Amino acid sequence: MSEPREGLDAGRTGPRDAELLLLVSPNAMSVEARVVPPEPGGRNITREQVLQELARLKVVFGIDHAAIDRLVEMAEKGFRLDRQGIVVAEGRPPVDGQDAAIIHHPLLQTPAGYPRLTEDGRADFFDLNLVRNVAKDTVLATRKPPTPGEPGIDVFGRTVKAREGRDVRLRAGAGTRLSPDGQSVIATVEGHASISASGEVTVSPIFTVPGDVGYGSGNIDFVGTVVVRGDVTQGFTVKAGGNVEVHGGIMGGSMEAGGDVLVRYGIVGAGRGRVKAGGKVRCRFIESAEVEAAGDVVVSDGILNSQVSGDSVLVTGGRGSIIGGRIRARREISAQTLGSPMGAATDLQVGVPPAVRAELDQIREQLARVEDRFGQATRTATYLNSGAAETARISREFAEKSRRLTGAERQQLAGRLAALQSQLEPEPGACVKGYEAVYPGVRITIGAQRHVVVDQSTNSCFVIGEDGEIRLVPAW
Repeated sequence: MSEPREGLDAGRTGPRDAELLLLVSPNAMSVEARVVPPEPGGRNITREQVLQELARLKVVFGIDHAAIDRLVEMAEKGFRLDRQGIVVAEGRPPVDGQDAAIIHHPLLQTPAGYPRLTEDGRADFFDLNLVRNVAKDTVLATRKPPTPGEPGIDVFGRTVKAREGRDVRLRAGAGTRLSPDGQSVIATVEGHASISASGEVTVSPIFTVPGDVGYGSGNIDFVGTVVVRGDVTQGFTVKAGGNVEVHGGIMGGSMEAGGDVLVRYGIVGAGRGRVKAGGKVRCRFIESAEVEAAGDVVVSDGILNSQVSGDSVLVTGGRGSIIGGRIRARREISAQTLGSPMGAATDLQVGVPPAVRAELDQIREQLARVEDRFGQATRTATYLNSGAAETARISREFAEKSRRLTGAERQQLAGRLAALQSQLEPEPGACVKGYEAVYPGVRITIGAQRHVVVDQSTNSCFVIGEDGEIRLVPAW
């Protein structure tokens, strides 16, 4: 601040005039004017006096003439201005440049590990938003360049330098690249997008769950390959566009993979779990589960009371067994033991793609229901047509219409059933093998032919013979 100065007429005799004090801020960006009131009979400050004092201090920028007039007017009215005055000059402050910023894809801005809120406000702990699926060529981050800033001017007319905006560098990690202009990070593969602590953006085609798939992770839905270090627990689901590798087991959970499914231990359905793979399935055992694979299902220890389908279903262990349930394969079903000494109902079907068998069973069930409805509609229409009462006319028309519609559905299903049955010609070489024992109660279907095992046998291979019937030949 400048030193307080006496008024310009300080040497005058008689009553003391008002004193003008100009205080310059330390950064020279403002000048505050204060007034010490005059003694009775003394003169007050004037506008010219303020301007002269500003000129003496070499204040040349930002002089506020309206504020000077207000200062003079308030001083004349007796306002106390000696402790808090009025700013009569202001500089123009510099405008600092804006720092560069990185704008991330909305998926990367959403916090992970928190349950999704449903429309009714409940927390869905099965969806914790841990997986951020992005497609190839997705723009994941964009750089907003810094601005240079605008310099200011202080009250003495000197330039006040502005701070330049700080720059920031885009970091393109694995699975990403910089755009040709260097202003964006772009995914080079589809997968899981993430940001490291240093700000590096990466996309991985493999998503790893460090522990169990459960309440700590929620359901997993990923476009690539999923690796689960623990178990897939009951009620939770893993979906993957690629392969799935489970280092533990599938314990009541469900899984759907576009590729192979590899499970180090077992698949336990607990009446709820279902596994579907676009490739192969490999595991130690399957129990009370539903497993469907486009490729082979390879099990080391055994399959118990499960619904399993694949190109081939092979139990490879030295004491491996298939007991109970229904197994479907296009080419081969094999195990050391088929069925059990207690006669467990074990249904083994080969020679036809499992999807054809599944649709065939579904059509048969639908046709049975439709046949029942058609019979009821026919009987109702016949009964109503036997009466002549006018009040029954509407009922007769409704019953006849129902019979016609049901009949049309019946014909459609029967046509589809016939088409499927024409596909039951068995795959050449399709077989069922039981090396150690095949127990009574095992039902074997090859193509359209069926056979129920009555006598226990060993070293057994069931195939279609030259006569078109199922025959038993040595497995070795």
